[in-house]
Amino acid sequence: MNTKLFLSGVCISVALVSCGLTISENLVVGESQTVNGASVRSWARIAANGEITQAGLTVPMATIQNGPTSGSPVVAQINFPSDVQQTTFLQHVSLDWNPHGHTPVGRYNTPHFDLHFHGISKAEANSIDCKNMNQINPADVPQGWAPPVPPGVPPQAVCVPTMGFHSLPLSEFSAPGQIQPGLFDKVMIAGSYGGKLIFLEPMVTQQLLLNRQNFSLPVLMPRNLGRTTRYPTTFNAVYDPGLNAYQFILGDFQTVQ
Repeated sequence: MNTKLFLSGVCISVALVSCGLTISENLVVGESQTVNGASVRSWARIAANGEITQAGLTVPMATIQNGPTSGSPVVAQINFPSDVQQTTFLQHVSLDWNPHGHTPVGRYNTPHFDLHFHGISKAEANSIDCKNMNQINPADVPQGWAPPVPPGVPPQAVCVPTMGFHSLPLSEFSAPGQIQPGLFDKVMIAGSYGGKLIFLEPMVTQQLLLNRQNFSLPVLMPRNLGRTTRYPTTFNAVYDPGLNAYQFILGDFQTVQ
């Protein structure tokens, strides 16, 4: 990868006051993997005091455009730089291409990407076997999101191996227990397992990304994370015309417990 071009691309962010690294900031490039024929890479911006100001994932338009239209979902697990892992909630991101979407049918069964920004390691995520049915305390469900298991539904029915449980924002419901009609374009989902919040999941359709337009999603805030760490409070998707890629950026980290 052309490092100079990559740096210029990362600077194009709605969260930045100016474009270009300053002597008080460093950009650290993380792990990369080939997804749908193009290289997807994690990165972070670090202030002079050592705090992470942004952590992100660069996804080329080739990855977005060239996803296979049949077969199983394409999954890539990409570690964040060690500085991010050691000082923030974020450990790795799982980028999942779903060529036919998934349930609930009528809402999410359209080609889309799931970006699981995990607060646990790859090994921990891969070990989720849905044998632990402990639920997140209802009082700890992020404000504005629904509990992951609907009333009267067995937890085993909604647990997903290697992921766990998914909480939808209340805005996705037209009435209690009734999902909004019509296909979605973007949504932020909360993930939990073993009674703890473990990931943030922006879910975005291929069609929306093909428009090459910037957008934001609200970030769910943990009420009881169970550990003290730095946690992102903003999510922005920024199309970078220089790289012909999207920068998916988590920023404005705050200390949570």
